[in-house]
Amino acid sequence: MSARRRSISFALFGAALGFATIATGPAKGFDFNIFVDPEDNYIDASAFLARGGFIPVPVIITEPAVDGGFGIIGQFVRTPEHPGDQPPRTMIGIAKTGNGSTAGGILRSGNMRDGSVRYKYGFGAADMTMPIFPFGLDQSVDYHNKNLAGFANMRMRLGESDFWAGPRLIYRQTDVSLGEDADLGPVASRVRDQINNLFDSKQYIALGASLHYDTRNNPLSPTDGINGVLRLDFYDDAFGSDADFRVGQGALASFTPFGEDWSLGILSKYKWTNGDNPFFTLPSVDLRGVQSGRYSGDAAYSTEVELRRQFTPRWAGVVFGGYGESFVSHTKLYDAEGDIWAYGAGVRYKLARKIGLDVGLDLAKGPEESIFYIQFGHAWGRDMD
Repeated sequence: MSARRRSISFALFGAALGFATIATGPAKGFDFNIFVDPEDNYIDASAFLARGGFIPVPVIITEPAVDGGFGIIGQFVRTPEHPGDQPPRTMIGIAKTGNGSTAGGILRSGNMRDGSVRYKYGFGAADMTMPIFPFGLDQSVDYHNKNLAGFANMRMRLGESDFWAGPRLIYRQTDVSLGEDADLGPVASRVRDQINNLFDSKQYIALGASLHYDTRNNPLSPTDGINGVLRLDFYDDAFGSDADFRVGQGALASFTPFGEDWSLGILSKYKWTNGDNPFFTLPSVDLRGVQSGRYSGDAAYSTEVELRRQFTPRWAGVVFGGYGESFVSHTKLYDAEGDIWAYGAGVRYKLARKIGLDVGLDLAKGPEESIFYIQFGHAWGRDMD
């Protein structure tokens, strides 16, 4: 295991720290000790991030929906001013996938007013080719989506409690089409017009709100506490949206430590929609090991359990498993799917000890295939923020 761990360590951090060194300027006079924690002499990025540096993280895209790919994300993570606050974080990235899709954008999150207000905003552009699986078929049909998107949300602490609430804004401009050369396979050619009716150039604008409950011991890689999120977004022509619909999601993640080195995490989430929403906003089963958008409908439920074992102060291992199902009430594009199982295992390394940031690798097996993931922070991070 020691040789394997050294190999993983090099793969995860060698390129990232090498790029970070280049990003700081000429190598002459650069102190490489800034990447070594004096407490245990392990590779660590805490001091470098505190100084204002960033880690350009090479991203190996393993999502089968876009035929894999490669990208790079500049991760700026600062030490928070108050213990327990979310670290201010900026991510700038670009990517290109195996099927020719391209994307780029920026994401920023942080705190204001002594940590009593949290905010997040981002914007980006993409030219994507994505699959859909219509009418319950195993064969996918590719569609193209050129889009500009942006969002902003803010939440305020309610008194001295662990509850937070605030408004949300979402904007999306899309140009969606089904290529003339799209292979419909077993889908009869007579339904091509029916599918094409789903595609158009439109803008979607939503105002919404969110309610959060957060007692996690660490917002980046938690091992103790609870995080609950309830979101509801209203797309309406009163805001300038070309379609009227609603999207809601409830997610609850809990982390329970036991013994000195073990912790158990459970995430359950349910997403639903109603109204005249476009097909690419429909909920889908979201599990490690399941292709993005593979099982979609008017609502979708997913739950995942993760068991973590801390082997050393730096190294940990995880095993996980999940279940999901989709539900159909109005859409005629998808069939309901149930009994969707996935499982896998991974390794974690604490890259920034002072802010509790883990990075790692996961390998997950779903109903159709195995998928490899690179994690920066917790795998459930986007469901908990």
